[in-house]
Amino acid sequence: MRATARMPRQSRNRPGATATITATCGRAEQVQNRPRVFAWVIALVVLVTVAVLTSGCGGPSTASAAGTPRGRLLSVADLPAGWSAVPAVQASVPCLLGLPAHPKGYTYARAAFVEGTALPDVSEVLATGPQAQQMWQSLGRAMARCRTATFTTAGEKITATIRPLPFPRVASTSSAYVWAFTTEGVRIGADFVLFQAGGYAGYLTYADLGPPAVATVQAFAAAAVAKAETGSTARLTSDSIVSAPVRTAATQLGAVAYRSTGNGPPLVLITGYDGTMQNWDPRLVDALAQHYRVVIFDNAGIGPTAALPAPLSIDAMANQTSALINTLGLGRPDVLGWSMGSLIAQALAVLHPDQVRRLVLCASWPGNGQGIRPSAQALNSGELFPANQITAQYTYDAAISAYPPVPAAPAATLTAQLNAIDQWWAGRDLAGTQAAKIAAPTLIADGTEDQFVPLANDHILASLIPGARLTLYPDAGHAFLFQDQTAFVPLIESFLG
Repeated sequence: MRATARMPRQSRNRPGATATITATCGRAEQVQNRPRVFAWVIALVVLVTVAVLTSGCGGPSTASAAGTPRGRLLSVADLPAGWSAVPAVQASVPCLLGLPAHPKGYTYARAAFVEGTALPDVSEVLATGPQAQQMWQSLGRAMARCRTATFTTAGEKITATIRPLPFPRVASTSSAYVWAFTTEGVRIGADFVLFQAGGYAGYLTYADLGPPAVATVQAFAAAAVAKAETGSTARLTSDSIVSAPVRTAATQLGAVAYRSTGNGPPLVLITGYDGTMQNWDPRLVDALAQHYRVVIFDNAGIGPTAALPAPLSIDAMANQTSALINTLGLGRPDVLGWSMGSLIAQALAVLHPDQVRRLVLCASWPGNGQGIRPSAQALNSGELFPANQITAQYTYDAAISAYPPVPAAPAATLTAQLNAIDQWWAGRDLAGTQAAKIAAPTLIADGTEDQFVPLANDHILASLIPGARLTLYPDAGHAFLFQDQTAFVPLIESFLG
């Protein structure tokens, strides 16, 4: 069964594409085209718009090589692990929003950063000089009047809404606005915080999939203010799984690479065929990490995790998962498995019942030889999401692109995994034939349009595990847990208690 999770679509990178921005406050004004390198980082278009506001209207850019407040900008050393600097957007454009020209009244510097490879991203501009505060006051008044902005990228016209954002004060004076827009069905939110601190005026934008968490934006903005005022700030920390370091546990069955985030009862997530830790949607993991210590890891032979002796089996991978739980001292965690990972989770609950408190099986199937295999056509489709849910696919691709890139799984490991899955289908794994022995309370969930696991398997498995609860998500596929995570996360939390 080839249930492969797609990596970000490299075909969507368009080095030759252009972006045109028009900000409207009762009237539209044309802004110059800017090259777009990575379509998923469409949020950087917002930075072009905002960068416009530091340009002297009717005159040249006010930035200069000397005298800019660059040393007061945030730097990589101030940001959480996993963030890196990227080229700041430059703009020298016609007058925007009717702001007054102050071509010699201030100097400014800018910086831009990204976590992983795409989103979230942060941009900061900091200005100083006799006219800086006056310019920022004009900018604040202009932003308060703005309601929309129009983008054109690669021929697609996008309209963003702009509205005031209720936001905790982060400096002597500050105001905030939220930019929201949708491209190819993917919702992007960018929070824009204006501030004046000491002798500096500045703004910070934080863009992410959907609306960013206010607490996160506040932390970044507060750090920007502190750096502007004092020249230094405490290093920001991050609760995101993307920024969690990859660690290696020396278990009795070899090294196992893992990441961990959050606080609370332990929750172990087991990924599927061809998957690495980076296949877990960080939005799902981060949401669960609000209440649990979430552990994700690479299965045998993936990344730094040690391969197991041939022939590889689901039972053997369950034993290695058990060894990881022992080494990390997790005791009796809750366990969630997806696709092949759900088979490993079943085997773990059978072979090591004292290590599973509650069990969540996503897109799973029985291992007693009675399961209904998918058709060759379904397997060859390679689709994690239904064909009419392309937005979910694009959003998932964009979300996992936040992780740093990792090598693909070795071909030999994928072959071994396929053979292990085939043995499970055939009922040749001991644990697969003993689902009735699973004593842990079990939740089974799937999408009704799962192309890899025919729906009947969910019902068969639910009938085999005593007291199992079955929940199905309509118009969702094999990756339903990412497509419908808004509904699925509360279900998990309610089930785990």
